[in-house]
This record gives sequence, C-alpha cells and structure tokens, in this order.
Amino acid sequence: MRLTPAQIDTIKSTTQAVLGEGAQVSLFGSRTDDSRRGGDIDLYIKAPDIQAPYQMDAKIKLLIKLKQRMGEQRIDIVFAPAAGQETLAIHRSAEQTAVRL
Repeated sequence: MRLTPAQIDTIKSTTQAVLGEGAQVSLFGSRTDDSRRGGDIDLYIKAPDIQAPYQMDAKIKLLIKLKQRMGEQRIDIVFAPAAGQETLAIHRSAEQTAVRL
C-alpha cells in the first residue's frame, strides 16, 4: 500500500469526523499496488448514516477537509451503494480489491 502511516491516520480520522464514527474507509486502485508509481488516492467509503441524496454533499465536504489536511492530492471518493441504489461495476471492483484503512 502506497500511503504513509500519517496519510492513513489523516484519511481515517477526517472521514469519521466528517461522515460519523460508523463510516469505514478503504483504499482501492493503483495505490494498493506497491510495485506501481503515481496515481490518485481512490477511497471506497461505507457510511450507513449518509443516505443516497446526501452522498454528493458529503463527498464534497470530505474532499475539502482531506485537501486542507493533506495538501493538494488527487483523491477520488466512491460511496458504497445506499439502500435502494444500483450496484455499479466500480462498486464491485472496489469491494473485491479494497484494503480497509
């Protein structure tokens, strides 16, 4: 995994501060592969307290806070589908490859 312990702590604490203590965050994508270089930070979020209509607002708030705390980073956030939402290919891929932080 190509994140420092400080980055992991920042991501976890910021996610829980913004989305609530029940939020779980995992890393997926190229940053899970130690043999690769570069790439953005792809986060897969399970936040049972955030209903589907509010996921975009929550995503924006979380991105702002993460960038304030980590500096300018390329960060992508994907929320796990909420109840009643369609499961997309990105969700299935993240579920299969994600590493919980």
